Amino acid sequence: MYKMFRILTFSMLLLSINLSAQQASVYTFSLEEAVNFAKSNNYTLKNAELDELSAKKRVNEITAMGLPQISASGNVINNTQIPVQVLPNFLKPTLGGGSDIPDFIEAAFGNTYTSNITLSVNQLLFDGTFFLGLKASKEFVNLSRLSKTRTRIETEVNVAKAYYMVLLLESNQVMMQSNLDALSKSKNDLEQLYKSGFAEKIDVERISLQLSNLSIQKEKIEDQTRAARMILKMQMGVKPADSIVLSSKLGELTTKTAATVVEESSNYGNRIEYKLLQQQLRLNQLDRKRYLVGYAPSIYAFGSHQQNAFASEGKFNELYNRFYPGTTIGLSVNLPIFDGLRKHAQTQQASISITKTENDIKFFENVIDQQIFTAKTDFNRAKKQLVVQQSNFRLAEDIYNTAQLKYKNGVGSSLELTVAQTDLENARANMLATSFELFVAELELKKALGQIN
Repeated sequence: MYKMFRILTFSMLLLSINLSAQQASVYTFSLEEAVNFAKSNNYTLKNAELDELSAKKRVNEITAMGLPQISASGNVINNTQIPVQVLPNFLKPTLGGGSDIPDFIEAAFGNTYTSNITLSVNQLLFDGTFFLGLKASKEFVNLSRLSKTRTRIETEVNVAKAYYMVLLLESNQVMMQSNLDALSKSKNDLEQLYKSGFAEKIDVERISLQLSNLSIQKEKIEDQTRAARMILKMQMGVKPADSIVLSSKLGELTTKTAATVVEESSNYGNRIEYKLLQQQLRLNQLDRKRYLVGYAPSIYAFGSHQQNAFASEGKFNELYNRFYPGTTIGLSVNLPIFDGLRKHAQTQQASISITKTENDIKFFENVIDQQIFTAKTDFNRAKKQLVVQQSNFRLAEDIYNTAQLKYKNGVGSSLELTVAQTDLENARANMLATSFELFVAELELKKALGQIN
């Protein structure tokens, strides 16, 4: 029985593992493919697309207000007690006017059963606020479209940065593992020399400490790599359980970035933020016009047709034997005369908003100039520094190899090897950091120039 239970448990475990494997997917992306995938799957971008769709539906809603508004209604009423009207007895003089003749006549007007069926039509003929509102709603669609473009640009930049960071950390892991292997071999050789009496204990302890510190650094890099992958997945819209393989090579991207020549352009209209401000200015101007046309009259046409039916008590089945029609048509004009200067105050507020937006546009022009200058400076500095850091890394490698060779041949100290190892680690970290700075600087320069869309 216990054996059968173990077999059943093992089978369920295998089934669970298989189901998990089926649910998780593995994707392979180049940098360009990762960006394109994000443009279709990033949730923030999806919401921006829904905002644009919602704005379009808002246009349809406002447009519907200018189309004929048709409604129908109907009712059936049972007058259980017909109201009684008291009228002067206009027959009293003709009957002699005796005291036994009442001064008033009690009369009940109406039938026990009544029914009414009505069809009504209303049509807007002229309303300045409606037509401006319709135009403003279409401009709002353009604003939503520009907002979506801005979100797409931010998504592309964020995905590219996260992609490059993962490549950088993975490259750092490979280099660090190579150094760990070499340092571990040196430690083993040194331990053998110590056992044979040809090395001191402090040399073994020094290299052991360095190996331990390097192992701790490698574990930190591994954790950072996993965290960077999760960030990349989030930016791309990939499920956390799925795996991603990055096919682009760090060296190729770095070489391509270093060789990039960014064409400069001072056209403010290339920046999506500038376009958004221009669009906001148009909306503010339409808002001001909306208040101004509020002084104009609004005109509506209306019409209705009724079919009335009646039946007396006890003859409900004869209610719809005959209908009595009624039709009305007409025009309705609403002319505002005085509103306590409310629209005047609203117009002034809209004018202030226009001036503020114009100031924002002028200020942002200065911001664009500053961003281009800063991004260009950072990009050129990073290009120069990368050349220096790559040279420093190659030099640190040569020094480390020489120190290692000297140490193996007994003509070098463990301290010299330790210092060379530390310098190599610092040179590698500086080179990779500068490589990332260059990549980010290129993205920021293209973003400042409005070349990412």
